[in-house]
Amino acid sequence: MLLLSEKQVQSLIDLDELIAALEQAHIQYSTGKAVMPVRLVVPLPQIQGRITSMPGFLNEDKALGMKVVTYFQENPKRGLPAILATIMLCSAETGKMIAAMDGSYITAIRTACASAVATKALANRETAVLGILGAGVQARAHIQALSHVRRFTKIKIYSPSGSSAASIKNDLQSEIGIAIEVAASAEDAVTHSDIVVTVTTAKEPIVNQEWLKPGAHINAVGSHRPDQREIDGATLARAKIVVDSRDAIMAECGDILLAIKEKQISPDAIHAEIGEVLAGTKSGRIDADEITLYKSVGIAIQDVATANLVYRKALERGVGTNAEI
Repeated sequence: MLLLSEKQVQSLIDLDELIAALEQAHIQYSTGKAVMPVRLVVPLPQIQGRITSMPGFLNEDKALGMKVVTYFQENPKRGLPAILATIMLCSAETGKMIAAMDGSYITAIRTACASAVATKALANRETAVLGILGAGVQARAHIQALSHVRRFTKIKIYSPSGSSAASIKNDLQSEIGIAIEVAASAEDAVTHSDIVVTVTTAKEPIVNQEWLKPGAHINAVGSHRPDQREIDGATLARAKIVVDSRDAIMAECGDILLAIKEKQISPDAIHAEIGEVLAGTKSGRIDADEITLYKSVGIAIQDVATANLVYRKALERGVGTNAEI
């Protein structure tokens, strides 16, 4: 069994290769060539935490694995991240574990690269301005990933305090060679943006459909629980909604579930899964002024595809530690 640390995992990931791998993974999932149940979340109030399991299998890649995620809210006081993740890969022939790797960086970058997949498929080709609401790990990852599929002349980023947005500007502006502007408000970040990314833990909508320019594309990423929402019902009603997984969205996505409950959209408002658009069985953008919205909650096949790519690269380069358990 091969053991891979977070730094080793990060050194093995090429963003263009990962975007291509995720495209294929989503096509497999949406065309019946993958197996993936909705994630199992087990709350553990007794120890102020929760544990989540996310298994999946990609038939064409013969990639079998599972991510296990824990959330312990007191961890920062112990000098640890609140969210920790590990991904295990198993042989599709024997079931024997062949690799175990840190899943923290994979979770961040596969989410952003999945948004890049959706952006390639749904956004207008000319997208000069990127607006981001939220300034954490996912904001950084999205700037890096989306810059691989679209050419931006300006990035606007908003965080309530302003300090985390300023930190991203200082860290990334020279690296990516694109002007980054700290927005004064959420409205300022969204207005005139060709692509909008929401990566927050908001429980109430932070996007107003009146702020959106015609033809905007939205990657709605942050909220992934039934009690969280970033996008208002009016925006969903106006947009063509494409998702990572219908089953996952209808099980845990507050943006969609609460808008249905409020009768702002119908239960069949989801136009397609992104894998269906990529496979050509459902349409993507049909005109330049259409509002498109990709809603993701993060799914196991993304983790398995990424881990499989990392594992193959590690074998090629002789990276990692071999161990028997």
